[in-house]
Amino acid sequence: MKINRSILPSGRIGLAVSGGSDSVALAFLLTKGGKKKNTSKRFVILHVDHGLRKESKEEYKFVKSLAKRLQVPFKGCHAKVVQEKGESLEMAARRVRLQFFEKQMRIEKLDAIATGHHMDDVAETFLMRIKRASGAQGLAGIKELSTVGAIRFVRPLLGCRDAELKAYLEKYGEEWREDTSNADTDIERNRIRHTVVPFLEKHLD
Repeated sequence: MKINRSILPSGRIGLAVSGGSDSVALAFLLTKGGKKKNTSKRFVILHVDHGLRKESKEEYKFVKSLAKRLQVPFKGCHAKVVQEKGESLEMAARRVRLQFFEKQMRIEKLDAIATGHHMDDVAETFLMRIKRASGAQGLAGIKELSTVGAIRFVRPLLGCRDAELKAYLEKYGEEWREDTSNADTDIERNRIRHTVVPFLEKHLD
């Protein structure tokens, strides 16, 4: 797998872990399964329970337990997502998540927050932006480094495929949690993931 550790700052890093395979793999890869020295000083696992699915509280417990096993501090919250005027539920959840991240950047004195975005996410985002007729800048896709307000994001797994990350976890007998909403093809990204991407892979191989 192609992991770009060169983009990671030398200071303290928050790991955004939802419990899905990509973010769990991120936590394991960067902490070397909790065996890397000084993980408790270098990393902190961040998790937001949006309270929008019945299994979200179990996912919170799973991520908290994972952090303990990796010997990394855990900072989580049970959020209440309330849509503001003109917001979709997804947009409201993102706003709440960013507010939590920004707060933790300040409290934990983080230099950046790492996410588990991977190559498949880049492809899906690109296809979504083509559909929306984004300009040249909009078609650039997900970047390794970006800033949202006071939050600096780093994405070291953009060179990895989703299947590679799952295979890595399976190799070491590690579990993750599947977000049941990922199967809902009424959501645009899921529709592209489950129909458009497989079609392109089959016919453009």
